[in-house]
Amino acid sequence: MSITGTWNLTLKSPLGDQAARLDLHELDGTVQGTLTGKGEPAALQRLTVDGASLAFAADADTPVGRMNLAFTGAVTGDTLAGTYSTPFGAFEFSGSRV
Repeated sequence: MSITGTWNLTLKSPLGDQAARLDLHELDGTVQGTLTGKGEPAALQRLTVDGASLAFAADADTPVGRMNLAFTGAVTGDTLAGTYSTPFGAFEFSGSRV
């Protein structure tokens, strides 16, 4: 199952739901991508893909400032779900392929 494409994400947070966009593409056999929230797109860091599972980190502009978020999740069809970690704890996220 391919994880590439554009994903509209909803990140649960103590400040309410936050919207983000995850763009994943393959270049020379390697998956790369960006995460876009309230600011400019941020290149994904430490991106790993294992079948339908993925993990990555990104520096993101959030309502409380710029911070590094670490995501783990899995793709099922055209949905993506998992958790992301912040300095304030771990929270759920979900998304759908555009």
